[in-house]
Amino acid sequence: MTNKPRIILGEDDFTDAPVAESPPSRVAAPPPATPGSLPPVARRPPLAVGGGMRTESRPSTGASGPWWLYDARTAPLIAAGVGVLLAWAINEIFGIADIVATSKTGSDAVMGLYSAIVGVAFGGAVLVFDRAVAGAWGTAGRRLGRASGPLAGVGFAAGFLANVIYLQIVQSVLTDAERTLSLSANDVRFYIARALGWAIFGAGIGAAIGFVDKSHRRSINGAIGGALGGAAGGLVFQFAAANLNSSASLARLLGLIGVGGLIAVATRAVEAARREAWLGVVAGGMAGKEFILYHDVTRIGASPECEVFLLKDPAVAKLHAQIADRGNDRVISASSDAPVYVNQSPVQTHVLRDGDQVQIGATVIAYSERAISTANA
Repeated sequence: MTNKPRIILGEDDFTDAPVAESPPSRVAAPPPATPGSLPPVARRPPLAVGGGMRTESRPSTGASGPWWLYDARTAPLIAAGVGVLLAWAINEIFGIADIVATSKTGSDAVMGLYSAIVGVAFGGAVLVFDRAVAGAWGTAGRRLGRASGPLAGVGFAAGFLANVIYLQIVQSVLTDAERTLSLSANDVRFYIARALGWAIFGAGIGAAIGFVDKSHRRSINGAIGGALGGAAGGLVFQFAAANLNSSASLARLLGLIGVGGLIAVATRAVEAARREAWLGVVAGGMAGKEFILYHDVTRIGASPECEVFLLKDPAVAKLHAQIADRGNDRVISASSDAPVYVNQSPVQTHVLRDGDQVQIGATVIAYSERAISTANA
């Protein structure tokens, strides 16, 4: 019989001895960055639910500011509000609307000056708002400097032409009033005249914004949205002017708020309907921000000069990546020493497809594109 070792258990072996707990699991720390390179990007995958990124209904923007300053639904309205309030204040302080012209041409010029101020304030606010709220004041100032001349010129021309048309219609109304001995400030022709005038203004400013941004497609969208919103805003302007006789200044304020707000809403709707490809920030300091891909080459980086700027993310390089429009495809390419992940995998170049999730630094961006109809293919 072979002798085998035996295990003998005593009474002490059955006492409640504390069991050593295993240390909590940790995600392995990323390797240290080499001198001159970007900080390493965490490799933890984003949470996906049902094939899409899980986001809050009101995404947090962390240290970059409240969510509504970046969200595509609210930011355009805020920018428009800032612009029209500034325009109203400047015009009221200098009494532009109260200048009495001695000729019809002089009256047209006064309206041109009024709308030029509105154009610079409103269009400038729309162009620089996102850079300003992100703290890139230098870039915001340069953009405003480049835009002021075109916006003022377009605003003056639009206001001058709008006043010519407006006064012609008003003259027709007054002629009819002399024959019928009746005149109403709510005559439908006054509303039509005001709508046409502000539609011209909105189309001009919308086109000028796209021109300054060096985007033909944005100019078209801006002109369409500006015309639609301006026409609707003109109705609000006329209603305020006709029914707030006690305060012309308040009537102009309410009218400008209506014009600016409706131009912003209409332009946003046109852009959403006509966009072909766009990026939506779903995680990171600018969550909720949307970038429509208007340009042949779209730069992505921490520099506010980039079309897609991701500020306040230390893991993002000044020029981190770019997206090239190659007809039916859009290709993202990473800059050297700038890690880019698509659907959690590192890439150097990648043909983007609808639903792809791009991670740059601590920011996750969802790529979307409009489906191409194959009915006629």
